[in-house]
Parts: sequence; C-alpha cells; structure tokens
Amino acid sequence: MSEGASESPRDITGAAGSGGIRVEVYPGGALSSLSLDRRAMAAGSHELSTAILAAVNEATAVANQRTKAALRDALDGLGEHELSLLGLNQHVALTERAESTTPDSWRAS
Repeated sequence: MSEGASESPRDITGAAGSGGIRVEVYPGGALSSLSLDRRAMAAGSHELSTAILAAVNEATAVANQRTKAALRDALDGLGEHELSLLGLNQHVALTERAESTTPDSWRAS
C-alpha cells in the first residue's frame, strides 16, 4: 500500500493508497491531499472511510519516519512520550513498513 514521498527535508510528506484512494500527509498526519477514483467511489461508505483512514495512518507513518530521519541528531535521546507529544509516533508495524521507505541518504552511517 505504501508509496513514495517527498525526499526534501524542507517538505517532508508521506503518501499511501490503494483501491482508487491516494492520500498525502505531513508529519503528524495533517492531510495534504486526497484523491478518489471510480473504484473508491464504488465502495460503500463504511468500506471507503475505513480504507481512507488506513491510507492516512500508513502515510503518516512514512512522514513521521522521514521526519525522524531528517532530525535524527535533534531527536537523539527522546523517548516515545516526547515523540508522542511531537506527533511523531505510530503503531510499530506501521513504523517498520515506513522505515523501508526512508531514503538511504538519510540513514546514519
């Protein structure tokens, strides 16, 4: 489900989508864009809302991981509580999936 996102530290976003849904969010989950095609519109309202929320959660995990990577030195020593206050936490499974989208150039050597 996860797709690429911006690699510029000045404009970090996360994107995700499937089944005719495409979302892009900023770190912390603020929605940047949402698009729905005919496939998505054919779903029932409950299925559509569930799929949108899943895409937003996955895109948020990507944006949050990219933010953490970009700010690695500044965030050093912060625990989950502090990251939560910054809006940079998410479910462990989403973190692992999002980590795989972090550009190698952002990884610590």
